[in-house]
Amino acid sequence: MGAIDKEYGNLEEHPCVVAFAAILCLLLFGFTMHDMKRPEYLPEFWVKLPAVEGLERGTGASRPPTFNITLRVNNRDSEPWHFKGPGRVVVAYAGVPLAHADLAEFTVPGEVISSVPIVATSEGLGLPNELYDRMQSQRRRRERVKLAMHVTLDGVRLWCTANHGGRLSARFSMAPPLTARIPDR
Repeated sequence: MGAIDKEYGNLEEHPCVVAFAAILCLLLFGFTMHDMKRPEYLPEFWVKLPAVEGLERGTGASRPPTFNITLRVNNRDSEPWHFKGPGRVVVAYAGVPLAHADLAEFTVPGEVISSVPIVATSEGLGLPNELYDRMQSQRRRRERVKLAMHVTLDGVRLWCTANHGGRLSARFSMAPPLTARIPDR
């Protein structure tokens, strides 16, 4: 028998101590995993779209499509939430990306809702004719024009749909991939 067994006894003689230690380890592991995934500590995101410009037919457009976006971040944790970047915002209509912007690093203090202003724009002037006609057709029918906002933060893609021509605010959920390409103008 080893020196430890002589001094403290054999653990097989104390099954309650072994069971207590095992239960304590499982509880500590469970609380640690639960605390890491608690949804109240994850920020909540939503977007507002206060201004849109340049949604004109490409042949007569004088400026590119530009979307003034406000990304709202609700940090429900008591500690600051840091976005270290890089991030990206893409605005799409009918699955076609219209404008984009890069997101720089920002911090939201604990238990605060912050606004992050973003200006998403395109390199080209106006909209492709097919998209412009589709958008105008919806407007003539008094339908809301739905714009998809895709935001990538820390490798996580979020998306929501905002209505152009109506109340422009929406909450994010996990993003499906953008599949369409911008047609030639």
